[in-house]
Amino acid sequence: MDDISVPPPEVSTSATEHLTYDEVASALDGLTPLDLARLDAIERRYLGGTDFAEGDLLQEAMCSALFQEKRCPRITRFIAFLVQSMRNIAGHRRDRLQQQVPIEDVTTGERKSKFELEASGPSPEDAAIRAEQDRAASEVCAALNVHYGADEEMSMVLLGWENDMRGETLRDFLGVDQARLDYVIKKIRRFARREYPKGWRR
Repeated sequence: MDDISVPPPEVSTSATEHLTYDEVASALDGLTPLDLARLDAIERRYLGGTDFAEGDLLQEAMCSALFQEKRCPRITRFIAFLVQSMRNIAGHRRDRLQQQVPIEDVTTGERKSKFELEASGPSPEDAAIRAEQDRAASEVCAALNVHYGADEEMSMVLLGWENDMRGETLRDFLGVDQARLDYVIKKIRRFARREYPKGWRR
């Protein structure tokens, strides 16, 4: 009897560019206590204006990744992907809550109109600046991965900067002292000057 071999199923280019379910599950299992502490710190920055309880936003981002509702590109560090997911989920929730008129402010218990809630949020100009900063930092992160591999400290500094962390907050986020933080920042600046002589915003 002839041996009939069955060709392997074709894998789409899109599938190979993103983490699979098993890889996401492994990445979630591999999060260290320090990773989780960092994610908790960032989550608290996004809770304002939402009805999420502490811990819920991070859980939403993890479930979204696990069930492939949002897919993590292979070139993106998994912790950075979770941060971006939390930011997006929180933003969408604020948008939905702002459609309810009036709505109770979850932080003060006061009832506010849609206009008041919108006025307390970022302006279109601020949102545009933030988007450009995120794009630039993500671009540098990708370049860092190519040239240095997964440099944990440089990646974490960039991630902290994306989330407006400076000084003590940034040191705590990385778990380093000021001397080490200064050293890592100098590495990033040397790399950026070499790879982006005209600046990150090309």
